[in-house]
Amino acid sequence: MRLKDRVAIVTGGGGGMGEGISMCLAREGANVVVGDLQLEPAEKVAAKVRETGQKALAVRTDVRKAEDCKEMVDVTLKEMGRLDILICNAGVVGLPRDESADPPLIECIKEEDWDLVVDVNLKGVFLCNRAAAPHFKEQKSGRIINIASVAGRQGVELLAPYAATKAGVISLTQSVAFQMAPYHVNVNAVCPGIIWTPMWERIANYVSKSVPDFADTSPDSVYDFFVQAMIPFKKPQTPEDIGNAVVFLASDEASEITGQALNVCGGMKMN
Repeated sequence: MRLKDRVAIVTGGGGGMGEGISMCLAREGANVVVGDLQLEPAEKVAAKVRETGQKALAVRTDVRKAEDCKEMVDVTLKEMGRLDILICNAGVVGLPRDESADPPLIECIKEEDWDLVVDVNLKGVFLCNRAAAPHFKEQKSGRIINIASVAGRQGVELLAPYAATKAGVISLTQSVAFQMAPYHVNVNAVCPGIIWTPMWERIANYVSKSVPDFADTSPDSVYDFFVQAMIPFKKPQTPEDIGNAVVFLASDEASEITGQALNVCGGMKMN
């Protein structure tokens, strides 16, 4: 119960990695506000949190909108009475929804697709950090944990917009850590590796249908290929692996850690 009675916000908490993070927080004693663009899945995760004996609240939040981010923080303070931890997890991958579309090469990426990825993955993190900062400064404590990616460590051929935004999240995390340090607020990032979430399922589907080298290969086999080829441990990570890292960074055990980007990737990146 390292986080007993603390209150955490998890954006993109309605499934996948966000659900895993929310459940790990709850099992360590935190009460959780599940923010998500889709309210129904957020409410389902909130119900699971309550089953652990913790309080939970689902809030519909579009992280691209400043007013939504502020409202999420305000509702948390009103309904939960406090805010101790902010986890910015909401994200999109940015691949074409139509597998027959032009490949996501730099000359083919549509401006509106680029804008969507930047608005959710980078601007969304900025807006949520900005919304929580005044409260954390006033109480002179808090934890901000931004979910980046190993793709932010090195560009990815098929995911240029995604990788660029995740590199931006790492840099933004460091900048905010400097600004919040005088107020005893820790700001860190977590860089997941390869995890079977709706995002990775979409990547695998896209590769199996659109990349000639993987023609007639099932999405499951595509996923396994990348796991075996890229991860020294030869196994994927889970949402709970990321949740456990988040719990550590949110706990008192990490009180002297700030401005860091923690790789949780089975050795996929070692820096």
